[in-house]
Order: sequence, then structure tokens, then C-alpha cells
Amino acid sequence: MLEERNKADFAAIREIMNQYVATLEAGDFDRWISLWTDNGIQMPPGAPARVGKGQISAGMKPAFDLFNMKVTIDNEETRVTGNWGFARGTGVEALTPKAGGKTEELDVKYLTILEKQTDGSWKIARDCFNSNKPET
Repeated sequence: MLEERNKADFAAIREIMNQYVATLEAGDFDRWISLWTDNGIQMPPGAPARVGKGQISAGMKPAFDLFNMKVTIDNEETRVTGNWGFARGTGVEALTPKAGGKTEELDVKYLTILEKQTDGSWKIARDCFNSNKPET
């Protein structure tokens, strides 16, 4: 029974990560923010932590407004313990200004912590990501 539950949890976490990518690429901010818990924390590079959906929204909405995004991720590790799980991996984000201009490619790594909700679904509770390239 535990193995079957873990398989379902792993599949649900993979699906959240797939939705994360799909919503970025579709520019669907409302769907993207719905993947988060209300008290989620995002830890972007070079900026203070964004605590709660309000701060995460304020920090991320401009990116959705300004860029078309193409994202690929390689989820290298997923673990589940009780109502908590995490996904760790690497990826490439290509950001193309909607107003025109050169595409910037970011080589990134991430650690996303998810929390199982009372209805059995999973949501992003913490997200930390940064570049694999040194700052210039």
C-alpha cells in the first residue's frame, strides 16, 4: 500500500513540475500562481525571499508580462516524506523579450519543496533557483 501511495505522490509531483513549465511557456500567470500554497516562499537569485503569494506575484508578474519563456527541466531527484516532497534538478530557461530583442538563455538549477494539501493534491511551498554560470 505504501509503495502505491508513493507512486501516486511521485506522479503528482512530476505533474506539478510539468504544469510549472507549461504555465511559464504559455504565459499563464494565473495558472502558474495557483500551483503555489498561500504561504509559499520563493528564493530567487540576487533578491530577498518572496514570502506569500502576494510577494511572489509582485516579483514574477513582470517576467510574464515582459518575456516569452521556453523552459526545459531535468528533474534529477524526487523524494516524499509524509506530506512533504521535493524535486531537485537542472534546466534551461530561454527568455525572449515580447517587445523584441535578443533571447537570453539561463542555465539553472532548482530545489522545489512541495506540500500535500488536505484534498490530497500537491502545491509548491518553497522554490529556490539560481544560475550555474558565474555572475558577470
